Amino acid sequence: MALRGRLALITGAGSDRGLGYAIARALASAGAEVVLSDIDVEGARRNAAAIGASARAVALDVTSEASVAEAVSEVGRVDILVNNAGITQRRAIWELSVDEFDRVLAINLRGGFLCLGAVVKGMMERRWGRVIWISSVAGKQGGGIIGTAHYAASKAGVIGLCQAAARELGPFGITSNAIAPGFILTGIATRAVDAQAEREMDEKISAQAPMRRSGLPDDVGAAAAFLASEEAGYITGEVMDVNGGIHFD
Repeated sequence: MALRGRLALITGAGSDRGLGYAIARALASAGAEVVLSDIDVEGARRNAAAIGASARAVALDVTSEASVAEAVSEVGRVDILVNNAGITQRRAIWELSVDEFDRVLAINLRGGFLCLGAVVKGMMERRWGRVIWISSVAGKQGGGIIGTAHYAASKAGVIGLCQAAARELGPFGITSNAIAPGFILTGIATRAVDAQAEREMDEKISAQAPMRRSGLPDDVGAAAAFLASEEAGYITGEVMDVNGGIHFD
C-alpha cells in the first residue's frame, strides 16, 4: 500500500491521543507526505515533528471557509483528504441548545464539506483522489456511549455526504469512503469522564465486543491507509466499521 508521491491533508490532527495523529502516522509510514492541520496548530506541529521529515503542520479552523481556503493554498496539491476534525458532547436531547447543535454540525459535518470543496477541483483535474471521512457507529445507531443526538446526527450526515460524493466524483477517479469507529481510546472519547469512568467504559466495551477489547487509534489509522491506497481504487461509497464487531450491518 505504497503512497510515495502522494500528499495527504488530515484535519483535526492536533491531539497526541487522537485519530488524526494516528492516521497521519499510518499514511506517513506508507510513504505519503502528510500535513497535519488543526485549530490547535501547536499540537499539530508537535505531532508533525514526532513523525519526522515527511510531516508538517498548518493552522486550520474547519468551520471557517476563509481558514480552509488559506490552509489549502498554503499546502498546495492535495491527493488525499482525511476529514477527521470533530467534537462530541454528552447532552440529553431535551437539554440541547440550538447553539450546541449547530456547533457540533459545523465542525463534524459542514467542516468536511468545506474542506472537500477546497481540494476537489484539483483532484478532478488530476483525475485521482482519495477522500476519507471519519464517521462513527453513533451515526448508524442513533448515538451510543459517547455521542448523543447532535453528534449522531452529524455522523449520520457524514455518511450521506460521503456517499453522495462517491457517486458524483467516481467518474473523475476520486474515491470517497468513510470509517465508522466504535469506542476508541482517544482524547475526545474520554475527555468528558474521569479515569475511573474511562476504565469502566473500556471494560464494558471489552466485554461486549467479539474482539474483547476497545479500539485503538492505530486501528483506524490502518483502515485509512488502506482506503488511501492504490489497492482500494475500486472501493467507493463504503462505510468501514472499525469497532471490534460491536456493530455491523
